[in-house]
Amino acid sequence: MKEYSFLNSGFVPALTAYEYKGYVIAAWARPELMNRSTSIAIVYRPHPLGSLIQVKRIVGDLFESKEQAEQHGIKMCKVWIDNLSKLSTEQPQRNKATA
Repeated sequence: MKEYSFLNSGFVPALTAYEYKGYVIAAWARPELMNRSTSIAIVYRPHPLGSLIQVKRIVGDLFESKEQAEQHGIKMCKVWIDNLSKLSTEQPQRNKATA
């Protein structure tokens, strides 16, 4: 996976993003009460002119640690993309069956 890093002059913590099957994925841990974190995942599609278009935002589960939440966010992105890929390959087969 290709790795990207987004940093905004110290106002936003560093956010690492990865390229996965033609998409750019990123995840972070949203702090919650009692020293826990919720996993947040974002899937982007690269635009031909160089920008990134957000295509999916997923709010995950609550975790004991920031690292667990971030790892879970990356997994959620991959699962969403894999399911999307699976649906797009199954769609032509369904059309053949109904034709």
